[in-house]
Amino acid sequence: MASINTPAEVMAAEQEPGAVFLDVRGEDEVKAESLQSRPYKQAKCSLDDCSELMSKAETLMSDKNAPVIIFCRSGRRAGKAKEVLERKGYKKVLNAGGVKDMSYLSQSS
Repeated sequence: MASINTPAEVMAAEQEPGAVFLDVRGEDEVKAESLQSRPYKQAKCSLDDCSELMSKAETLMSDKNAPVIIFCRSGRRAGKAKEVLERKGYKKVLNAGGVKDMSYLSQSS
């Protein structure tokens, strides 16, 4: 299982300039349940196909030094996306786990 960053790590990264929340779930999943407490960007990445994320990464997140906080449903696809972005040169990529695991963000907004 992919390593998931702690809430403290995610909240600290969020405070850095240019931090981006990235949802790597499919559009149907996003429509069913989205992150309400923060603005985010979306690019699909599955365990076996991250082509959409690969093609959209530089457009969605142009600053490779700014934190990218990735989430999905459980953290597995976010872990895969983290690997993909790190290979593309992103320096600070965090796996925030599943969207339901991120309820702590609504308490700090």
